[in-house]
Amino acid sequence: MSDLVSVHIVYDTIEAELIRGLLESEGIASFLKSDNAGGTLTFLTPTTGIEIIVSQEDAEKATKLIKHRTP
Repeated sequence: MSDLVSVHIVYDTIEAELIRGLLESEGIASFLKSDNAGGTLTFLTPTTGIEIIVSQEDAEKATKLIKHRTP
C-alpha cells in the first residue's frame, strides 16, 4: 500500500468536491480531510481548510492537474 499525502488545501467545500471530481476523472483516487466534525461544525472549514489527499505515487500528477485547472 502506498503512502498518502496532502497535495492541496482549500477553504470551500464546493471547491474541494470539484477538485476531487477532477482527480477522479483522471483516474486518481482521492479523499477530503477536514476538521469540521463530519460536517456538523462547518464554521471551522474557513479556518482549518480541507485537504486533498492522494497516494504518494499520484501526488505529482494530482498537483499538476490542480495547479492548471480552470478557476
